[in-house]
Amino acid sequence: MKAALILAALLAAAPALSQPAVADSLLDELLSSLPHQEEWGTEAKANPAEIARIGALNPGREQDVTPILAAHARCIAGVVAATTRRTLRIAGRGLGAEKVRELIAFYRSDEARRLDAIEALAQKGEASTPAQEEEMRRIMAAHPVLTEFATAIQGSGRIVGEDKFFLPAAERCNEARAGAFAKAALRFD
Repeated sequence: MKAALILAALLAAAPALSQPAVADSLLDELLSSLPHQEEWGTEAKANPAEIARIGALNPGREQDVTPILAAHARCIAGVVAATTRRTLRIAGRGLGAEKVRELIAFYRSDEARRLDAIEALAQKGEASTPAQEEEMRRIMAAHPVLTEFATAIQGSGRIVGEDKFFLPAAERCNEARAGAFAKAALRFD
């Protein structure tokens, strides 16, 4: 039974073991080629609803609440951005060097910009034309690595859950916020 478990584990790991390691410089190049890097973090501004909620707990002290929440938002935004970069690197590493090179070439291409323009319409709630939809199907069919990368990214919850830096860093942000509220003698829960 033990030998069967070891064999099953080795077979499951075989694709990863057979791939050459992906150089950090290649992963850096992938990250620099990806579009919309400004979206990798959360908004580094205090949430107005949270300002109002905590301000209501501290009547007359609302102006003291905003800077604390703004500092916390900036801290969390940095944590999320760093975690996103680590997650993308892990996803890229799982694809292997050749597929990472394919992704880099794609994201630097005119096709990537056309696909991005079509996806931007959908995000705005606008309908794409039949020609644009055909273009999107053609691009996706020509670059199956895009689907593989998207699938890897969809599994990022597991990656983040295993990230040894995310929770401690987020907790430091929360501790700093709690300390700032305590120092200012403000309620926040």
